[in-house]
Amino acid sequence: MDLTPKEFELLLCEFCKQDLPKNFSVIHNTHIVGNESENKRQIDVEIRGKLGISNILICGEARNWNDKLGNESIDGLVGKYLTDEIKANKVIAFSNYGFTEPAITRAKAKGIELLMPEEPGKSIRTLPHLVCIGYLGRIELKMVGTGPQYQEFSMDPNDYVIIKGEKNLSFKKNLCSLIAHKLWLDSTKTIMSDLSAIDIEEHNVLYELKNKSGYKYVAKLIQTKTNIEWDYFIENLPTGVLYHVNSGESVIVDLQGNETERFAKVLASPTKLNYESREDCLKYLIDKPYHHINFVMMNPDRTDTNNEPLFFSA
Repeated sequence: MDLTPKEFELLLCEFCKQDLPKNFSVIHNTHIVGNESENKRQIDVEIRGKLGISNILICGEARNWNDKLGNESIDGLVGKYLTDEIKANKVIAFSNYGFTEPAITRAKAKGIELLMPEEPGKSIRTLPHLVCIGYLGRIELKMVGTGPQYQEFSMDPNDYVIIKGEKNLSFKKNLCSLIAHKLWLDSTKTIMSDLSAIDIEEHNVLYELKNKSGYKYVAKLIQTKTNIEWDYFIENLPTGVLYHVNSGESVIVDLQGNETERFAKVLASPTKLNYESREDCLKYLIDKPYHHINFVMMNPDRTDTNNEPLFFSA
């Protein structure tokens, strides 16, 4: 997919937004008055934020040229950003066709990050986007503790109302949220991960029983082992596939907006694929070098007549 110079710069913006601390901002096409020239200097991507007591400035330059960037381009970045002119803490150079070897050597020596399409000249490729939807299955429940409140308990999860602040949650909704959070914290999960059963522990849980409304109890520990049934949806969508020269790593850049927008594009697509087993899904992906994946848990309390979120992001 051929990109205009502006689209190429915006792709660098999307790359820079990934994995940044929340207090950092990414702005396209800004201007800063140079300290030495006293002229306005245009910046393709300006990133600002704070680490501790230090104000951080990262500047990105995108060159949508039909040739490799050479030493002269690196010299220009050094003079513009790494002198007193702008005094950036870090510089990112994004080139459509990569860099010459001398340019790579000099840029690394100056601490400049080099980025290019994994396939030179083709920054955007169509890749599978997976939305994996989990549903609560069989639940094994164990309550641990001593005291008079443990004389009043049930082994049926539907009998519990979990109290968190001013919110009363069904046992399954609370469990679904805890499972989603545990999966969200697991950065190692992939389509190959076995997520068919998940163990959850929650301490000091305030709850009521539906047949004894108004009587509150505290469980020191509630343990659950839950079977999860997964449904797999796939749609092929435009995605950035870039290569970070300094580290030698490929980077996938999601271009579908926030999670809600991405889910909608996949699930509402009339051409999406649906697999009810992980094995069938893997067969489709086996010859695909990359894919983007999201895990979500279906909210068991959501209906068409309330404003509850449909999914809990995992």
